[in-house]
Amino acid sequence: MKSITVSLILGGLLAATGLAADDKPAWPQINGPFGNYNPRRYGCALVDDLTQAKAVWTSEDADLGYGKSSSGGGLGPRSVWPGHPGAANSIIAAEGKVFASSFRGVGEAYAEAFVARAVKENYPPDRVERLKKIALIDAEDTTVAIDQTTGKTVWKATEPGGFNRAMGKRFGWFVSPAYHDGRVYALSTMGQLFCYDAKDGRKLWTVDVEPMRGKFLAEKKACLEKKELAAGGQWVSLIVADGVVVVPVMGTVGDYDGSLRGVDPGTGKTLWDLKGMTSQGATPAVWTHQGRQYVLSATGGQHGKRLTGKLMLTDPKTGKILWTVDGLSNTHFPLAPSDKHVLVNVGSKTDQETTKWPWMLLGCYELSLTGAKLTWTMPDEQDFWHEPMYEASDWRKYLMREGKVYYYSGTGNLAGSGKVVFSLLDEETGRVLLQKKFDGSNWNSVPMIQQSYLIEDRMLTIPNASHTNIEFFLWDIDPKNFRLLSEWKPPHQGTTGYNIFMEFAYVDGRVFIRALDGTVRCYDLRKP
Repeated sequence: MKSITVSLILGGLLAATGLAADDKPAWPQINGPFGNYNPRRYGCALVDDLTQAKAVWTSEDADLGYGKSSSGGGLGPRSVWPGHPGAANSIIAAEGKVFASSFRGVGEAYAEAFVARAVKENYPPDRVERLKKIALIDAEDTTVAIDQTTGKTVWKATEPGGFNRAMGKRFGWFVSPAYHDGRVYALSTMGQLFCYDAKDGRKLWTVDVEPMRGKFLAEKKACLEKKELAAGGQWVSLIVADGVVVVPVMGTVGDYDGSLRGVDPGTGKTLWDLKGMTSQGATPAVWTHQGRQYVLSATGGQHGKRLTGKLMLTDPKTGKILWTVDGLSNTHFPLAPSDKHVLVNVGSKTDQETTKWPWMLLGCYELSLTGAKLTWTMPDEQDFWHEPMYEASDWRKYLMREGKVYYYSGTGNLAGSGKVVFSLLDEETGRVLLQKKFDGSNWNSVPMIQQSYLIEDRMLTIPNASHTNIEFFLWDIDPKNFRLLSEWKPPHQGTTGYNIFMEFAYVDGRVFIRALDGTVRCYDLRKP
């Protein structure tokens, strides 16, 4: 049975901070309030020097887990993080709270191969016992609401019968929750969709997402019999478009066909099912047109074959596919449309030598309800190519705001022999407004490469978002004075995913970030 822990929040305090519930949630899903990773603009002035950012609070709850572990396998005896694995889900924000979902291992059954390795190599008994707890097979799914002002736990829901889908360097469970109209939706590690009241955590309904639920039950049974952990992961998150909850319907590892399901937010009833709608890592975007929201999604294309990807626009109310663009290359990354355009991978005419897969090259499509028209393509040359291998092809590639495209490209596995190029382009024409080039020989020497946010009149970048040594860089984005303002390493060890990064929530000058110790941290970037 679900347990709920409630701490009282002073109504006057919420009113004073302006964070009370309203109809404009700050960061209701993984791709933000507009479905394209751009936050709302609050008009607040931000510091120029990030070292002046203030640590406001560390969450009372410290149970989210560490998400990604190391390249040594994560659960191996030489690479054990503190705490427990947990999901690599992003946090969301609404109603003066931040929400997060994860899992934690429970029970007695564990992955015995890891422990046998530790015993064989004569690791200390305490390390062996620690490894047993990290390698538990059974789990509980958790969803927590945290007060944005204090970091105190408002409520926490715990669901039994989950699955420890711990990750090492790669894979893992990346299925972030979503908020809509006073409710929070979370997908469990065993294929159940939960709906909670955002105010107090009451569970309003639960539905089994079939056939995913049945496949996961069989997968877990096999792991318990063999004393193994789940392999691989799931990388598409929940979104809400035009009042419909859009759920990724996944199978077991290697059996993900990119299905999407529309679900009634009030009852959990299935409204429609569509197959082949997205690809690993590519959480659908929400495109707003004439006051209505639509689901914009792209597929990855079949590996080894050129130009088999698709771009699709779907009416979330009916599940009707309004149009399809065929002949694209592998678009595994999340889309970030503006109100007029979206960029997808059209594929370079030049193949990467090692894989014979075309370099990633972005093309801009003009969007309408009747179709999409290719308006321009980035120059087919190295400065605009991006690494097509799966470790890099899932990363978010660009942002668009106020007629400009913010894009970084990289070749040579990005870090190593290659270089990284940042380009600012005109959205309407593709004209290059400015470029900055960086040596890609070291991850930490590149101030922009993986993850970026446009907040107020600044750009905040996390160059090494795929590792836990997270560092932030702040940029003045005025094209006439585009420059690096400051860099900053937060006073906590960050955590993240690998192919898919944990997105943080931005609310009125503050950022909310998950940490390696299973907590959420709040930092204030506003000028005093």
